[in-house]
Amino acid sequence: MELQEAHDILRGVNAARPTAEWDTPLATAVQRGLAEVYLLNPNDDVDGKIGKRSLGAWKLFREAAGLEPADAIGPTSAGRLVQASSDRDAFIGKPLVEVQPDFVFRRGQNAANRDRSAAAIIKAARTRELTTPQIAYVLATAEHESAGFATLEEFASGDQYEGRQSLGNNQPGDGRRFKGRGYVQLTGRNNYTAYAKRSGIRLVNLPFVLMNWAALSVYVIVDGMMRGAYTGRRLDEFVNESKQDFRNARKVVNGLDAADKIAGQAREWLDKLD
Repeated sequence: MELQEAHDILRGVNAARPTAEWDTPLATAVQRGLAEVYLLNPNDDVDGKIGKRSLGAWKLFREAAGLEPADAIGPTSAGRLVQASSDRDAFIGKPLVEVQPDFVFRRGQNAANRDRSAAAIIKAARTRELTTPQIAYVLATAEHESAGFATLEEFASGDQYEGRQSLGNNQPGDGRRFKGRGYVQLTGRNNYTAYAKRSGIRLVNLPFVLMNWAALSVYVIVDGMMRGAYTGRRLDEFVNESKQDFRNARKVVNGLDAADKIAGQAREWLDKLD
């Protein structure tokens, strides 16, 4: 569905309609609007079927738009969705950093995602003047964290992060709200807040954006690993002109979790890049 058609349908909403009563055109129109502001994946989620993912995105949209919680759409909320999807920057924020043109990332399409993701990560990394071994390690990290480029959303619910003060999760529901997303599986209120400030995107209010805007996730992984944004350890501490410590480079993201596996993947990527 084209965005203009979605807007026409949304403008026709003249009374409250519970989500359970949405017909296919209305459901598709809502999904198209939500995908335009990266609360849904435009390639996977605009199908006219209202499930858990669409309901979650609609709830988040209402919260971010300052609307009362409701399992329905009405003239006001429909109008807000038209407004938001007509001026995305006004709703999600205007990027303060260079973000590449977006590209398709579809859940479960590992091979296609791998090729497109690798090309985007390599381009962004070279722009930031990372060396070839450093790029290989960023690619290996992305491959591991995204389950072989299958997803930009952590499979687990996020409940395991609830109340984790080390992540800044100090409000009820923060575990699920700020679970891992993106190529580096950015996790926790502190990290989302830091990248909201750095990127200009309202990631604290709209955390779903990170898993539905692949190009923004490319920026986050390259920038974060280069600057030591996640753990305080920078990639160039471990991979530089004098050494290539792919195993301990894992400390840039998550201690030594799966360090040997990722080191092996980095060596494979390096062979391909050389």
